[in-house]
Amino acid sequence: MNALHLLPQNATRFERALSEVLDRTPEFGPYIDSIAGLKYGTIPATFSPWVVAEYGLGPISEFFDTDAEVIAAGIPWQRVRGTSLAITKALSWISYASPVIEDHNDRRRKWNRYQIGMGLVPESELPVLMHAEYLVGISDPARSAFIRGWHGYNVRALEWSEQTWGGSIWGDDSGIRLDGGTVKWSHGEDLTHPIAADTADRIALGVNVTAGGSLPWGDFPWNAPGVSWNGITDVGAFKGFLMARLPAYIGFYGPNGEPIGYRRPVAVRNVTAGHAAVPDHVFFEYEARTDFGDGEGAQCASVALVFRARNADAAKPGKLWLEPEEIEFEDGFEADDMTLGPVAVDFAFRRTVRQHVTLTLEI
Repeated sequence: MNALHLLPQNATRFERALSEVLDRTPEFGPYIDSIAGLKYGTIPATFSPWVVAEYGLGPISEFFDTDAEVIAAGIPWQRVRGTSLAITKALSWISYASPVIEDHNDRRRKWNRYQIGMGLVPESELPVLMHAEYLVGISDPARSAFIRGWHGYNVRALEWSEQTWGGSIWGDDSGIRLDGGTVKWSHGEDLTHPIAADTADRIALGVNVTAGGSLPWGDFPWNAPGVSWNGITDVGAFKGFLMARLPAYIGFYGPNGEPIGYRRPVAVRNVTAGHAAVPDHVFFEYEARTDFGDGEGAQCASVALVFRARNADAAKPGKLWLEPEEIEFEDGFEADDMTLGPVAVDFAFRRTVRQHVTLTLEI
């Protein structure tokens, strides 16, 4: 616009001349016109940082390689910021494809808290989980509080008349926090492997029995199943009885076979009835779940069944996780003979992950 058009009708000739001399519109006008709508098309690289700043997208810029990517993803996110959709969009930037947001039920006093089913267990906890906590925190409503993320292991706090006691925790949900974080994380992974024992294993464990054979000396009553005064009448029943009496751990080992630790089974089951019949063989299932932080930082390359072992500290016979230096074997038995397996695995022990291992022994 010509500057003369802005002068009042009573402007003097001097004022009009001065205005015309100082008018830079002819010089800058084309550049000013070209700026109009510039940020709605292809944004030049030299101009894009200003657009990122204008839209307030600086807090998420570290999650993208270019300003163009920040703008393309950030503007839709900014428009829905403060909603569950914004949380879902933000988590997708760090490979959480299908999170499920779960609000506290209306029975709770702190109704504004919520949890997220993350949909996967990250391969590494840092910085992924801290990034997730940060992105959710800048995406959710200001009145809401993200308290817990989970996948694979989800045990909730007991609510009277709403849950069974055996399937919940008194006063808290499962999970653990990372250093410097406020969100609790509860992850779990399942590992299932078979182990087949050979004759040497059966001899070492003292269960190499045959039908009609005489009874070996052992710490068992004469009314044990599968035996009579004439000897062994039912190999499967007697062998299952002997196996059920053997103390066992599940051992975890590093890439070079070095022990990482040993976990006491949470359950030992005779599952022979669920398998195809194999003459004189029984199947035992050993189930263990590591706790949060067990073996943290170690890379596990194999697992095995370890028999006739115990805590070297007799004052703590029920300790669930034993470090390599805490385990000892019954008199007359060695670790090599009492270890069945190992079977190859590949996982890292992480603070927020409980490893659920089930080994099925055919013997």
